This record gives sequence, C-alpha cells and structure tokens, in this order.
Amino acid sequence: MASFVRELERRAGPALRLEQRSGGVGCVVWDAALVLAKFLESGAWPLSRRAVLELGAGTGAVGIMAATLGADVTLTDLQELQELLAVNIENNRHLVTGSVRAESLEPLLKTLRELTGPDTCVLCCYEQRTVGRNPEIERRYFELLQVDFELERVPLDQHDEEYRSEDIHIVTIHRKRTNSPS
Repeated sequence: MASFVRELERRAGPALRLEQRSGGVGCVVWDAALVLAKFLESGAWPLSRRAVLELGAGTGAVGIMAATLGADVTLTDLQELQELLAVNIENNRHLVTGSVRAESLEPLLKTLRELTGPDTCVLCCYEQRTVGRNPEIERRYFELLQVDFELERVPLDQHDEEYRSEDIHIVTIHRKRTNSPS
C-alpha cells in the first residue's frame, strides 16, 4: 500500500507529520480535519488538561493537534485504521504535551450516547458532500443525532482565517437536558 506524509504546520514548533495511505476515506488528511485542527490551535477552545474524544479520527490529525495543545486524547476509528493511527501517534509523540491513544470505534451514535454527559461538548467538523448518497447519509445522521443531542453551528467567522471553507462546518453537540420529575 502506497504511503506519503502530509505536514501540518503549527503556529509554535515543528509541524505534525501525518502518514497517509491509498486505500480509503480514513487514510488521508481531509480539508475538514485541517479546518478543525487549526480552529483548535487558535485557542478558541482551551484544551490543556481537557479530555478529548475524536470519533472517526482517520489519520488522527485533529486529535494529535489537540494532544500537542495539552489535551488527553482518545482517537477512535474502525479496526482497519488502527495501525495508521498508531503510526501517526508515534511519529508525533515528541510534540505531545497531553496524552494520546487510539481505540476501535463502535457505532457512532451509540458511542456518543454512552460517552457524553450533561457537561460534555462534542466538536464535529465535516465537509458537506453533494454527490452520490452523501447528502442522504448526512441528513439521516443529523436527524438521528438530534433525538438525543442539541446541535449548534460555529459561525464561519470564528474559524481560522486561512483554514476555512464555506463547505466545511464545525458543529458543537451537547446532550439534551432532561427535566427530572419533581
């Protein structure tokens, strides 16, 4: 399997070095990952000593960036991407000031429900796709997500000035508050 390295410049210190491979959507650094990584680096969401869970991490670009900012990160994705995640964690371990580890991903919505509490905030970043089944899958995913969660889009003007795009969205996700019976 062919591999190549993508460097992600950081404002302070050496760039992240992320191995990419041919073979599937989780094997490359997508533009949405760059947008979210640079948003985190901007400091808008202080991460030092915060627990971060990246679902569908792929190459691990976002989570590894968060770990360089002091977060304690768990990267999750399908079993077939675990080896690539391990390589990228190891290649960037010297830049990490928090912690980072990779785990296999259970079905996404079930995982979100089990791992979030009333004070958990999930950041979701995705590139809106307009071909094939992608719009239908995206619509259905957000429809199911809203059963248990409240969603709020981060305005484009709050994204990093250089790393932003009209078709890449950052969304905050919070568990819906349930009213306890009196």
